[in-house]
Amino acid sequence: MTIGLLVVSLVAQPVWWVGLIREWWTADRRIKQERLTFGSAVYSDKYEVRHFVLLSILFGLISSVISLAVGLTVPTSWWIGYTILALVAIIIGLGARLPITLLVGSVVLYDWFNHSSINRQIMAPMKQWGFSVRTVGLAGLVILSAGVLLLFGFWLRRVGGRFASPKIFAQKRGKLIAGYPFNELLVIPTLVFIPGDFISSHLAFWPVLSFGNTSVTPLFLPLLIGLNLTIFKQAPKTAFRKLSKSLLLLGLLILAGGILSIFVKSASLIVLGVAYICYLGCLIRVRWHDRHQSFWFSKVDHGVRVLGIRPDTPAAKMDIQVGDIITECNQLSVHSENSLYEALLSDPTYCHLKVQTPEGDLKVTETAIFDGAPHEIGIVVFKD
Repeated sequence: MTIGLLVVSLVAQPVWWVGLIREWWTADRRIKQERLTFGSAVYSDKYEVRHFVLLSILFGLISSVISLAVGLTVPTSWWIGYTILALVAIIIGLGARLPITLLVGSVVLYDWFNHSSINRQIMAPMKQWGFSVRTVGLAGLVILSAGVLLLFGFWLRRVGGRFASPKIFAQKRGKLIAGYPFNELLVIPTLVFIPGDFISSHLAFWPVLSFGNTSVTPLFLPLLIGLNLTIFKQAPKTAFRKLSKSLLLLGLLILAGGILSIFVKSASLIVLGVAYICYLGCLIRVRWHDRHQSFWFSKVDHGVRVLGIRPDTPAAKMDIQVGDIITECNQLSVHSENSLYEALLSDPTYCHLKVQTPEGDLKVTETAIFDGAPHEIGIVVFKD
């Protein structure tokens, strides 16, 4: 019965469903933009939705097991406040932009509220309804923040740059360049303990666990992680891997700080503040490093720049990477999209390419292609 009720509460989690709708809308908008810019979608499947569903379940299971193992208890008022803020953030489009800001900000607001006179005025009448006013140390929330950063790092390593979907931008002088936006969100339903029996006092069938003289209620907490970042001058996968390493290292350091906060309570907000500053530093470092590279995904005169490679096409089997420049196709020089397809038509069943890498190295690659359908080779380039 208890497990069934928890499953129902997970399925009925509004933040998760709103997040799913947001990812569906994001994927649909991306596909429409790709079709408008390149004639057809680079990635026709809604991979954002697939990532959201599968990784939410996987990470939610992992985080819930760890949470139950350590007995993670979060304050009732913070659980309510964070859930509302997460829901509002997704609705107004800030869920992927400010996930860590939302988490740290909600903890700071909780601590301020807990020490303010407003707390006594609001909580006094709510206590009559069975609302628990027992405070919970911030150390648990610091450890929770460390866990979110670790999951953030693993998530980014798993999906960051894996689907390099280009978007065309115009520079000040009208020169066209390509950037690679990453705009995904994840809602991780994590099972935590809430002090008291506020829910069961109104819903008698809801499970309540007792540990000595303390009662706690198990509930799912919808943790947000997400990122909205565009890479202009690096291989997207490389850039996001570097960021994921920084987040994983930061998560481990904050975890150590959270454990310290258990014994030194005054250190909790300091550790959390340092964590947030370091997190912002990681994002700024990635942006700075990207903006200070000399390379651009831009049009070239001596060939055609590869902006993307569609999956399950002949090009996906070739030794071609995003950023490469195709200089020859079937022994014919190419300098535009039309000249590339004209060269492909010279041999309707086979494709032989001469390619220059961004570092200036030359390589040759070849593959069979779909007979009479050169446009389905799967190479995405600037439109003429």
